[in-house]
Amino acid sequence: RLRTEYLADSFRLRAPAHDHLQFSRSELRAGYQGSNWRFAFEIQDSRAWGFETFSPVGTDDVNTLEPVNLKVSRHWQLKGESALEITAGRMTLDYGSRRLLARNNFRNTSNAFQGVHLSHSKAGSSTRVFYTLPLQRRPDVSDAASLRDREFALDKAGSGERFWGASYDHHAPGSGGSLAAYVFASKLSDRPSRPVADRDLMTLGARASWAGDRVDVEAEGAYQWGESVQSVLSSPTKVLDHRAWFTHFHLGVDVLGDVNLRLGFDQATGDRDPLDGRNERFDRLYGARAFELGPSGIFGAAIRSNVRSPVLRVLWKTTPQQSWLLSHRWLALDSPRDFFVSGGRRDASGRSGRDIGRQWELRWRWQSPSLHLTFETGGAVLHKGEYFNGLGGSVLNPLSPGNSRYLFTQLSWSY
Repeated sequence: RLRTEYLADSFRLRAPAHDHLQFSRSELRAGYQGSNWRFAFEIQDSRAWGFETFSPVGTDDVNTLEPVNLKVSRHWQLKGESALEITAGRMTLDYGSRRLLARNNFRNTSNAFQGVHLSHSKAGSSTRVFYTLPLQRRPDVSDAASLRDREFALDKAGSGERFWGASYDHHAPGSGGSLAAYVFASKLSDRPSRPVADRDLMTLGARASWAGDRVDVEAEGAYQWGESVQSVLSSPTKVLDHRAWFTHFHLGVDVLGDVNLRLGFDQATGDRDPLDGRNERFDRLYGARAFELGPSGIFGAAIRSNVRSPVLRVLWKTTPQQSWLLSHRWLALDSPRDFFVSGGRRDASGRSGRDIGRQWELRWRWQSPSLHLTFETGGAVLHKGEYFNGLGGSVLNPLSPGNSRYLFTQLSWSY
């Protein structure tokens, strides 16, 4: 996969006036399937070129020759339609809506984990349990020169970062409806060579969805509690009581045959008061966002943390091979005193307000199954709101004139 991206007048605190980067991602997979045993291997090579001094390039973009999947699975067919499978090794994970746990698609690198995954399925339901150590992509931003030179270093799993959980999904046969409940636990601790924002969190969530002939609806919410620090720069001894939540809702209607009109709303809490000894900023864990919140890459204005965002989206399939997407998303901070997370900006006084602006997104996609090709091109514009006017007087949120403009073109080939 090859992609070129361009961004002008970024919303970030530190960024070039114009950024033009090129990305590549190559994946090689191999496997063995026996009657009850399965082995899978996948190596992923992610690279980037053309960055400026302050280009937002990190381990989300570069990770060379990394075995993201190296796993063995054992399958048992039980009575009736019931089955049990256990998997061990390195693996990528997708769950449910992918908002909190996902294998990344648009992003140039993928989340990967080392551990054990157990799944049990039967007619209409499935249960999953897993315990993992997330792989820490290397080299990381602490070795920026090696990262930007695309040097190889094997990703590392350490006890300083742990992620485990369980889920139950029920699908009512023939009704188009489903219900799900999940619990995730995430623990992240500092090491001398890897400063991080420490956290010890539990996330409990539920999701309900229904799809009919022309209408689909989904609602999801999660509550998060535990202990955390506010940022990488915070003292690890300054632990805050963590209470946060997020919610998503959308209603989609098929109109004119191949046109889907969707109205949705996303909210994830932000920290209300930086001095009250509590942290209400929702942690998005290991979720993806490009499929719903707009392009990530060097753009990525919308993120599931300190945000309120209604959206109107139109998806139009003009031919079996071609589709268009147009969306208009309003972006506001849930808490005006907390960080605008993706921009690295903050006005702790709250005087800059909530209004991040309005995000327009347009994308055209063409797929050729016979040639195994997918071509995409599109872009986004963030019409900046009053938050960027510089009237709050914060050194972390100075004046930022000019709307952010983003373009990308991508070609994928599989064989």
